[in-house]
Amino acid sequence: MKRFMTRLILLILCSSWICACQEDTPKGHLPTIRWEETSRRFRIQAGEALTLIPILGYTDKQTTYAWSIEGETVCKEAEYTFTTTVPGTYFILLRVSNAFGTAEDEVKITVSEKAPSQTTPELPPNDGKFRWHFAQTVFHVSQGRSIRISPSWIENGEGASYRWTLNGTETEPTTEKPCFIFSATEVGEQKLTLTAQLDSASVTQEFGITVCPPEGTFRREASASSRAEANRVYAYRPAPGAMVNGYKIIGPGFPPGCTHEEACDTVLSHLNRQWMTSLGGWGGYLIVGFDHSIANSGEYDLCIKGNPFNYQSEPGIIWVSQDENGDGQPNDTWYELAGSEYGTANWEADYAMTYHRPSQPYSAVAWQDKHGETGLIPYLSYWNPEPSYWQDWMEGETLTFHGSRLASRHSYENGVSKLPAYPWGYADNDGNDNTSTPIGKAGLFKINHARNWEGREANLAYIDFVKVQSAQTGYTPNLGEISTEVYYIGDYHLMK
Repeated sequence: MKRFMTRLILLILCSSWICACQEDTPKGHLPTIRWEETSRRFRIQAGEALTLIPILGYTDKQTTYAWSIEGETVCKEAEYTFTTTVPGTYFILLRVSNAFGTAEDEVKITVSEKAPSQTTPELPPNDGKFRWHFAQTVFHVSQGRSIRISPSWIENGEGASYRWTLNGTETEPTTEKPCFIFSATEVGEQKLTLTAQLDSASVTQEFGITVCPPEGTFRREASASSRAEANRVYAYRPAPGAMVNGYKIIGPGFPPGCTHEEACDTVLSHLNRQWMTSLGGWGGYLIVGFDHSIANSGEYDLCIKGNPFNYQSEPGIIWVSQDENGDGQPNDTWYELAGSEYGTANWEADYAMTYHRPSQPYSAVAWQDKHGETGLIPYLSYWNPEPSYWQDWMEGETLTFHGSRLASRHSYENGVSKLPAYPWGYADNDGNDNTSTPIGKAGLFKINHARNWEGREANLAYIDFVKVQSAQTGYTPNLGEISTEVYYIGDYHLMK
């Protein structure tokens, strides 16, 4: 009995010791591997170096690392710099091992032919010819409203005088910048002409004005089958930019020879999937419509998702319009949604800029604005190795955009780019209206903020079309041009 009790006591003591040892042993975790670029796909040119820096978890001094290509180990450090002169597709496997096991992850790197050195284009010399630029020359406006018609930019107009003619009735000539206020009193067609008298010649511009029935005539109420998302892209006219087509993480988004209609269909497909659409540099824009009119509730009515961060916002100005003539096309009056900078020194209305098509591949794109300022959209092969940032569906040797501009506040120091946000009212901007929504963090906007040409509340009861337009100029060396990105546009009422 004593021998049995002795054995029993020893067994209990040993069991207690084993349990105590198990309790003292910390529970372990396998290593974790994450990436800032969640797609794990990269694009570089032959001869370029790409440093792969994973975000690792549960590692210590005993952790081991192994980077391999086709089964051959190429590096045993936590970070790996890949480079090759041979174009092709490379899959690189990372294995991270600690005391509790091994985790692995794979990245894909596409290496393209090395591009020639970037060329910096020169703007064509001023030929001294008179030119004027108008945001539009055809107008549709609801009865009871008014519009302002004026060129946004006049080149070489020194000494010119201007005269307006409405339905045969002329105004007095003036040397001031021409501006005509039209009041829409009677439904019907109106003909307006602007004549510039120069020293030896005259130049004319005709405008078509249609006074439409009062607001509400063509309103389309939402139904049970209405969708929140935009159901059509009417226009996609991006300014040149590295992220527009060929961004290294996702590759070309538009096929060679793409038409404007095909580009719009592609963008709609991207919006439906909440994929990125870049508007390029200042002025680039996107216009969408819906299967119903979106009501002005006085609260948040629109949801527009971008990809801003607390250190990187690329604000876009939002415009709205009604289908005033009922033809289903966005050819009516546009109203700017006033953001936090509207009417301040950080905001400029009636701005205009012209981009010039590069004559050589792998070249920056030069621009000049209405004030005579010049600049570049840089060619950055690291972000986009495509030969040109001028898109196939953008015809002509120049592109002129019109709209409002926000002051650029970007900075670059010690390899870090900072693009601070404005307080509120802009797409792709981490302001206080970039908040949680049913599709994640996104911007919310009020139709009630629409302003007319006088800067007063437009008092729109509803809208049918939305335009988002890149609002800042400039670039930073490592990120390229400041370009608004859009992932989703929808009726917030139907998302709740």
